[in-house]
Amino acid sequence: MESVVAQTVEFLRSAWPEELETLTWQVSDAPLGSNDGDEVSRYGVNFEKFRITLYRIPIERLTHHRRTDRMDERFHIEQFVFQATAELLGKDPGDLVPDRFKP
Repeated sequence: MESVVAQTVEFLRSAWPEELETLTWQVSDAPLGSNDGDEVSRYGVNFEKFRITLYRIPIERLTHHRRTDRMDERFHIEQFVFQATAELLGKDPGDLVPDRFKP
């Protein structure tokens, strides 16, 4: 999982070099403490440290019930990297690489 997160962050840094220059990231097993809702967080965002944290166990076990192959699993992890990074920047995940999804 760490290699997918690292590659995705580097991809996003290449698209947003100034905005993501100081971004740091980590992978943890699970979030500490309880959250406000019933849903277990898949990622955390720390605005002060400009850091995203991806939670391995919730991503691998609670969200994705149907793993078809390695590429499907990779896309699944990338989705949360995009969501966390977009939240950190105050953007929509689709806005991070808008040209990538144009026909």
